[in-house]
Amino acid sequence: MNDINFYSLDEQHRKMMLEFALGNKGKCISVSSGMCGEIYIFDQGANAYPRFVCAKVPKQLASCSAEDTATRFVNELNRQLSFYHHMFVHWAFDFKEVIGVPVALFRYWGSDLDKLLKSSETSEIDKLSIMVYTCSGLKHCYSKGLVAHQDLKPANIFLRDIKEQFSGLPDLDIYNLALVADFGLSNASIDSGIYDGTRPYMAPEQWNKTELSVYTDVFALGVILYELMTDGYHPAGIRLQDFWPQPQNGNSKKWTKPDAWRKWIKGECKIVCSDAQLDPEILSLVKRMISVEPKSRPTIDEVIESLLKHIQARCEESYTQVQFLINYFDHQVSNESLDEEWPYIAEVWKGFKEKFKKSI
Repeated sequence: MNDINFYSLDEQHRKMMLEFALGNKGKCISVSSGMCGEIYIFDQGANAYPRFVCAKVPKQLASCSAEDTATRFVNELNRQLSFYHHMFVHWAFDFKEVIGVPVALFRYWGSDLDKLLKSSETSEIDKLSIMVYTCSGLKHCYSKGLVAHQDLKPANIFLRDIKEQFSGLPDLDIYNLALVADFGLSNASIDSGIYDGTRPYMAPEQWNKTELSVYTDVFALGVILYELMTDGYHPAGIRLQDFWPQPQNGNSKKWTKPDAWRKWIKGECKIVCSDAQLDPEILSLVKRMISVEPKSRPTIDEVIESLLKHIQARCEESYTQVQFLINYFDHQVSNESLDEEWPYIAEVWKGFKEKFKKSI
Protein backbone atom coordinates (compact mmCIF):
# COMPACT_ATOMS: atom_id res chain seq x y z
CA MET A 1 0.00 0.00 0.00
CA ASN A 2 2.92 2.37 0.67
CA ASP A 3 3.78 2.15 -3.04
CA ILE A 4 0.53 3.98 -3.86
CA ASN A 5 1.02 7.70 -4.51
CA PHE A 6 -1.86 9.52 -2.80
CA TYR A 7 -1.48 12.58 -5.02
CA SER A 8 -1.73 10.51 -8.20
CA LEU A 9 -5.18 9.23 -7.23
CA ASP A 10 -8.38 10.89 -8.46
CA GLU A 11 -10.71 12.50 -5.94
CA GLN A 12 -12.99 9.48 -5.54
CA HIS A 13 -10.08 7.14 -4.80
CA ARG A 14 -8.53 9.65 -2.38
CA LYS A 15 -11.83 9.74 -0.47
CA MET A 16 -11.98 5.95 -0.39
CA MET A 17 -8.37 5.71 0.78
CA LEU A 18 -8.97 8.20 3.60
CA GLU A 19 -12.17 6.44 4.68
CA PHE A 20 -10.30 3.15 4.86
CA ALA A 21 -7.19 4.51 6.58
CA LEU A 22 -8.99 6.67 9.14
CA GLY A 23 -11.42 3.85 9.93
CA ASN A 24 -13.78 5.28 12.53
CA LYS A 25 -14.36 8.73 11.04
CA GLY A 26 -17.37 7.74 8.96
CA LYS A 27 -18.11 8.54 5.33
CA CYS A 28 -16.46 11.34 3.38
CA ILE A 29 -19.32 13.55 2.22
CA SER A 30 -17.55 16.50 0.59
CA VAL A 31 -14.18 17.91 -0.45
CA SER A 32 -13.00 21.49 -0.72
CA SER A 33 -9.69 22.91 -1.84
CA GLY A 34 -7.81 25.88 -0.41
CA MET A 35 -4.55 27.60 -1.17
CA CYS A 36 -2.43 25.25 0.95
CA GLY A 37 -4.52 22.13 1.47
CA GLU A 38 -7.54 19.99 0.67
CA ILE A 39 -10.30 19.46 3.23
CA TYR A 40 -12.23 16.19 3.41
CA ILE A 41 -15.44 16.33 5.49
CA PHE A 42 -16.51 13.15 7.29
CA ASP A 43 -19.96 12.37 8.70
CA GLN A 44 -19.71 10.17 11.80
CA GLY A 45 -23.48 9.76 12.13
CA ALA A 46 -26.37 11.54 13.79
CA ASN A 47 -25.61 10.08 17.23
CA ALA A 48 -21.93 11.08 17.26
CA TYR A 49 -20.55 14.28 18.77
CA PRO A 50 -19.16 16.09 17.06
CA ARG A 51 -21.02 14.65 14.12
CA PHE A 52 -18.63 16.04 11.53
CA VAL A 53 -14.84 16.03 11.43
CA CYS A 54 -12.52 17.13 8.69
CA ALA A 55 -9.20 15.81 7.49
CA LYS A 56 -6.75 18.31 6.03
CA VAL A 57 -4.20 17.05 3.54
CA PRO A 58 -1.42 19.35 2.30
CA LYS A 59 -1.68 20.40 -1.32
CA GLN A 60 1.33 19.33 -3.34
CA LEU A 61 2.58 22.16 -5.54
CA ALA A 62 4.32 21.49 -8.82
CA SER A 63 7.44 23.23 -7.55
CA CYS A 64 7.64 21.18 -4.32
CA SER A 65 8.73 17.63 -3.63
CA ALA A 66 6.58 15.38 -1.43
CA GLU A 67 9.11 15.88 1.38
CA ASP A 68 8.97 19.68 1.10
CA THR A 69 5.17 19.57 0.97
CA ALA A 70 5.05 17.57 4.21
CA THR A 71 7.59 19.88 5.85
CA ARG A 72 5.56 22.96 4.92
CA PHE A 73 2.44 21.32 6.34
CA VAL A 74 4.14 20.42 9.62
CA ASN A 75 5.38 24.02 9.92
CA GLU A 76 1.80 25.22 9.55
CA LEU A 77 0.50 22.78 12.16
CA ASN A 78 3.35 23.62 14.53
CA ARG A 79 2.36 27.30 14.44
CA GLN A 80 -1.30 26.48 14.86
CA LEU A 81 -0.62 24.22 17.84
CA SER A 82 1.17 27.08 19.57
CA PHE A 83 -2.17 28.95 19.56
CA TYR A 84 -4.01 25.98 21.06
CA HIS A 85 -6.97 25.82 23.39
CA HIS A 86 -8.75 29.10 22.73
CA MET A 87 -12.45 28.98 21.89
CA PHE A 88 -12.02 31.35 18.96
CA VAL A 89 -9.12 29.49 17.32
CA HIS A 90 -9.45 26.33 15.21
CA TRP A 91 -6.81 23.67 15.88
CA ALA A 92 -6.17 19.99 15.23
CA PHE A 93 -7.12 17.21 17.66
CA ASP A 94 -5.19 14.36 16.01
CA PHE A 95 -2.55 13.59 13.39
CA LYS A 96 -2.36 10.60 11.06
CA GLU A 97 -0.28 9.19 8.23
CA VAL A 98 -2.17 7.90 5.19
CA ILE A 99 0.01 6.04 2.66
CA GLY A 100 2.94 8.30 3.36
CA VAL A 101 0.98 11.57 3.41
CA PRO A 102 0.49 13.65 6.60
CA VAL A 103 -3.12 14.26 7.63
CA ALA A 104 -4.44 16.55 10.39
CA LEU A 105 -7.89 16.01 11.91
CA PHE A 106 -10.09 18.89 13.04
CA ARG A 107 -13.62 19.25 14.28
CA TYR A 108 -15.94 20.59 11.61
CA TRP A 109 -18.59 23.02 12.76
CA GLY A 110 -20.70 23.01 9.62
CA SER A 111 -20.46 26.63 8.58
CA ASP A 112 -18.13 29.53 7.92
CA LEU A 113 -18.42 33.24 7.25
CA ASP A 114 -18.36 32.70 3.49
CA LYS A 115 -21.45 30.49 3.72
CA LEU A 116 -23.14 33.05 5.96
CA LEU A 117 -22.53 35.76 3.36
CA LYS A 118 -24.16 33.61 0.69
CA SER A 119 -27.14 32.58 2.82
CA SER A 120 -30.17 34.44 4.08
CA GLU A 121 -29.77 37.68 5.97
CA THR A 122 -28.81 37.72 9.63
CA SER A 123 -28.88 40.52 12.18
CA GLU A 124 -26.32 43.30 12.53
CA ILE A 125 -25.60 42.16 16.08
CA ASP A 126 -24.84 38.64 14.84
CA LYS A 127 -22.43 40.06 12.26
CA LEU A 128 -20.74 42.43 14.70
CA SER A 129 -20.36 39.75 17.38
CA ILE A 130 -18.77 37.36 14.83
CA MET A 131 -16.22 40.07 14.01
CA VAL A 132 -15.49 40.65 17.71
CA TYR A 133 -14.91 36.94 18.30
CA THR A 134 -12.63 36.78 15.25
CA CYS A 135 -10.57 39.70 16.57
CA SER A 136 -10.43 38.12 20.02
CA GLY A 137 -9.12 34.85 18.56
CA LEU A 138 -6.49 36.71 16.56
CA LYS A 139 -5.45 38.72 19.63
CA HIS A 140 -4.78 35.44 21.43
CA CYS A 141 -2.70 34.22 18.48
CA TYR A 142 -0.64 37.43 18.46
CA SER A 143 0.15 36.87 22.13
CA LYS A 144 1.50 33.43 21.19
CA GLY A 145 3.77 34.54 18.34
CA LEU A 146 1.59 35.19 15.31
CA VAL A 147 2.92 38.16 13.34
CA ALA A 148 0.40 38.09 10.48
CA HIS A 149 -2.14 35.47 9.45
CA GLN A 150 -1.81 36.65 5.82
CA ASP A 151 -4.90 34.82 4.55
CA LEU A 152 -7.86 36.11 6.51
CA LYS A 153 -11.03 35.75 4.46
CA PRO A 154 -14.61 34.65 5.18
CA ALA A 155 -13.91 31.02 4.23
CA ASN A 156 -11.15 30.90 6.87
CA ILE A 157 -13.43 32.03 9.69
CA PHE A 158 -15.43 29.01 10.85
CA LEU A 159 -18.72 29.41 12.70
CA ARG A 160 -19.96 27.34 15.61
CA ASP A 161 -23.59 27.95 16.58
CA ILE A 162 -23.68 27.00 20.26
CA LYS A 163 -27.43 27.56 20.44
CA GLU A 164 -27.73 24.18 18.72
CA GLN A 165 -25.83 22.54 21.60
CA PHE A 166 -26.90 24.43 24.73
CA SER A 167 -30.51 25.02 25.71
CA GLY A 168 -31.69 27.88 27.87
CA LEU A 169 -29.47 30.58 26.41
CA PRO A 170 -30.95 34.11 26.26
CA ASP A 171 -32.73 35.01 23.05
CA LEU A 172 -29.82 37.00 21.63
CA ASP A 173 -28.03 36.95 18.27
CA ILE A 174 -24.54 36.53 19.73
CA TYR A 175 -24.05 32.77 19.88
CA ASN A 176 -22.52 32.23 16.45
CA LEU A 177 -18.95 31.83 17.66
CA ALA A 178 -16.11 32.46 15.22
CA LEU A 179 -12.97 30.32 14.98
CA VAL A 180 -9.92 31.63 13.12
CA ALA A 181 -8.71 28.86 10.82
CA ASP A 182 -6.17 27.90 8.15
CA PHE A 183 -2.74 29.09 9.23
CA GLY A 184 -1.03 27.84 6.06
CA LEU A 185 0.38 31.30 5.25
CA SER A 186 0.80 32.59 8.79
CA ASN A 187 4.16 34.32 9.30
CA ALA A 188 5.11 33.18 5.77
CA SER A 189 6.68 36.54 4.92
CA ILE A 190 9.17 36.02 7.76
CA ASP A 191 9.67 32.26 7.48
CA SER A 192 9.73 31.87 3.69
CA GLY A 193 9.70 35.32 2.10
CA ILE A 194 6.15 34.62 0.87
CA TYR A 195 3.77 37.59 0.93
CA ASP A 196 0.81 35.90 -0.78
CA GLY A 197 -2.75 35.84 0.41
CA THR A 198 -6.19 35.91 -1.21
CA ARG A 199 -6.24 38.91 -3.54
CA PRO A 200 -9.45 40.70 -2.45
CA TYR A 201 -8.15 40.75 1.16
CA MET A 202 -4.44 41.46 0.59
CA ALA A 203 -3.06 44.65 2.13
CA PRO A 204 -0.84 47.08 0.19
CA GLU A 205 2.24 45.83 2.02
CA GLN A 206 1.54 42.30 0.78
CA TRP A 207 1.41 43.51 -2.82
CA ASN A 208 4.53 45.62 -2.28
CA LYS A 209 6.35 42.86 -0.38
CA THR A 210 7.26 45.09 2.54
CA GLU A 211 7.11 44.33 6.26
CA LEU A 212 3.91 42.63 7.42
CA SER A 213 2.39 42.94 10.87
CA VAL A 214 -0.81 42.77 12.88
CA TYR A 215 -1.96 45.75 10.81
CA THR A 216 -1.87 43.56 7.70
CA ASP A 217 -4.60 41.44 9.24
CA VAL A 218 -6.52 44.55 10.33
CA PHE A 219 -6.70 45.51 6.65
CA ALA A 220 -8.23 42.13 5.74
CA LEU A 221 -10.64 42.42 8.67
CA GLY A 222 -11.74 45.82 7.37
CA VAL A 223 -12.56 44.33 3.98
CA ILE A 224 -14.43 41.45 5.65
CA LEU A 225 -16.36 43.83 7.93
CA TYR A 226 -17.45 45.93 4.94
CA GLU A 227 -18.43 42.83 2.99
CA LEU A 228 -20.36 41.42 5.94
CA MET A 229 -22.24 44.64 6.75
CA THR A 230 -23.18 45.36 3.11
CA ASP A 231 -24.40 41.87 2.20
CA GLY A 232 -21.39 40.96 0.14
CA TYR A 233 -19.98 44.15 -1.35
CA HIS A 234 -16.22 44.63 -1.48
CA PRO A 235 -14.92 48.18 -0.85
CA ALA A 236 -13.77 48.14 -4.49
CA GLY A 237 -17.44 48.46 -5.44
CA ILE A 238 -18.39 44.95 -6.56
CA ARG A 239 -20.50 42.25 -4.97
CA LEU A 240 -17.56 39.96 -4.52
CA GLN A 241 -19.25 36.59 -5.00
CA ASP A 242 -20.48 37.76 -8.43
CA PHE A 243 -16.90 38.28 -9.64
CA TRP A 244 -14.56 36.22 -7.43
CA PRO A 245 -13.12 33.61 -7.62
CA GLN A 246 -15.15 32.95 -10.80
CA PRO A 247 -17.42 35.54 -12.45
CA GLN A 248 -21.11 34.67 -12.39
CA ASN A 249 -23.81 35.34 -14.98
CA GLY A 250 -21.43 36.65 -17.62
CA ASN A 251 -19.73 39.23 -15.39
CA SER A 252 -16.30 40.59 -16.28
CA LYS A 253 -13.28 38.37 -15.65
CA LYS A 254 -11.02 41.31 -14.78
CA TRP A 255 -11.34 40.72 -11.02
CA THR A 256 -9.89 37.24 -11.41
CA LYS A 257 -6.58 38.86 -12.44
CA PRO A 258 -4.10 40.58 -10.14
CA ASP A 259 -3.99 43.83 -12.13
CA ALA A 260 -7.50 44.87 -11.10
CA TRP A 261 -6.66 44.46 -7.43
CA ARG A 262 -3.30 46.24 -7.81
CA LYS A 263 -5.11 49.15 -9.44
CA TRP A 264 -7.50 49.41 -6.49
CA ILE A 265 -4.58 49.32 -4.07
CA LYS A 266 -2.72 51.99 -6.05
CA GLY A 267 -5.89 54.08 -5.97
CA GLU A 268 -5.44 54.25 -2.16
CA CYS A 269 -8.01 51.54 -1.40
CA LYS A 270 -10.91 53.95 -1.80
CA ILE A 271 -14.38 52.74 -1.02
CA VAL A 272 -16.18 52.92 -4.35
CA CYS A 273 -19.83 53.97 -4.32
CA SER A 274 -22.23 51.09 -4.77
CA ASP A 275 -25.77 50.15 -3.88
CA ALA A 276 -24.56 49.04 -0.46
CA GLN A 277 -25.95 50.82 2.58
CA LEU A 278 -23.79 51.13 5.68
CA ASP A 279 -23.91 52.82 9.08
CA PRO A 280 -21.73 55.97 8.74
CA GLU A 281 -19.78 55.17 11.92
CA ILE A 282 -19.01 51.63 10.72
CA LEU A 283 -18.02 53.09 7.36
CA SER A 284 -15.59 55.38 9.18
CA LEU A 285 -14.10 52.39 11.02
CA VAL A 286 -13.69 50.45 7.77
CA LYS A 287 -11.94 53.41 6.12
CA ARG A 288 -9.41 53.48 8.96
CA MET A 289 -8.92 49.72 8.83
CA ILE A 290 -8.12 49.73 5.10
CA SER A 291 -5.81 52.73 5.22
CA VAL A 292 -2.88 52.41 2.82
CA GLU A 293 -0.34 53.07 5.57
CA PRO A 294 -0.31 50.22 8.13
CA LYS A 295 0.33 52.48 11.13
CA SER A 296 -2.73 54.58 10.18
CA ARG A 297 -4.93 51.57 10.87
CA PRO A 298 -6.41 50.93 14.32
CA THR A 299 -4.91 48.32 16.60
CA ILE A 300 -6.73 45.04 17.11
CA ASP A 301 -7.79 46.28 20.57
CA GLU A 302 -9.21 49.47 19.06
CA VAL A 303 -11.16 47.42 16.51
CA ILE A 304 -12.63 45.25 19.29
CA GLU A 305 -13.54 48.32 21.36
CA SER A 306 -15.24 49.99 18.39
CA LEU A 307 -17.20 46.87 17.46
CA LEU A 308 -18.37 46.44 21.05
CA LYS A 309 -19.62 50.03 21.09
CA HIS A 310 -21.67 49.34 17.97
CA ILE A 311 -23.18 46.26 19.63
CA GLN A 312 -23.94 48.28 22.76
CA ALA A 313 -25.71 50.95 20.69
CA ARG A 314 -27.99 48.25 19.32
CA CYS A 315 -28.57 46.09 22.40
CA GLU A 316 -27.16 46.56 25.91
CA GLU A 317 -27.76 42.95 26.93
CA SER A 318 -25.97 41.63 23.84
CA TYR A 319 -23.04 43.92 24.60
CA THR A 320 -22.84 42.64 28.19
CA GLN A 321 -23.01 39.01 27.13
CA VAL A 322 -20.41 39.36 24.35
CA GLN A 323 -18.01 41.01 26.78
CA PHE A 324 -18.64 38.21 29.26
CA LEU A 325 -17.94 35.52 26.65
CA ILE A 326 -14.71 37.17 25.52
CA ASN A 327 -13.43 37.53 29.08
CA TYR A 328 -14.55 34.03 30.02
CA PHE A 329 -12.82 32.30 27.11
CA ASP A 330 -9.68 34.40 27.54
CA HIS A 331 -9.43 33.24 31.16
CA GLN A 332 -10.04 29.61 30.13
CA VAL A 333 -6.77 29.54 28.16
CA SER A 334 -4.21 27.35 29.87
CA ASN A 335 -0.64 28.51 30.49
CA GLU A 336 0.55 24.91 30.73
CA SER A 337 2.55 23.29 27.95
CA LEU A 338 0.93 21.01 25.42
CA ASP A 339 2.67 18.05 27.14
CA GLU A 340 0.99 18.91 30.42
CA GLU A 341 -2.40 19.96 29.07
CA TRP A 342 -2.91 17.42 26.28
CA PRO A 343 -0.36 14.58 26.71
CA TYR A 344 -1.97 12.36 24.05
CA ILE A 345 -1.80 15.06 21.38
CA ALA A 346 1.72 16.00 22.47
CA GLU A 347 2.93 12.42 22.07
CA VAL A 348 1.24 11.90 18.71
CA TRP A 349 2.53 15.25 17.52
CA LYS A 350 6.09 14.35 18.48
CA GLY A 351 6.01 11.20 16.36
CA PHE A 352 4.27 13.02 13.51
CA LYS A 353 6.94 15.73 13.52
CA GLU A 354 9.77 13.23 13.54
CA LYS A 355 8.21 11.39 10.61
CA PHE A 356 7.48 14.33 8.32
CA LYS A 357 9.59 17.33 9.28
CA LYS A 358 13.15 17.68 8.04
CA SER A 359 13.98 20.29 10.68
CA ILE A 360 11.97 22.38 13.11
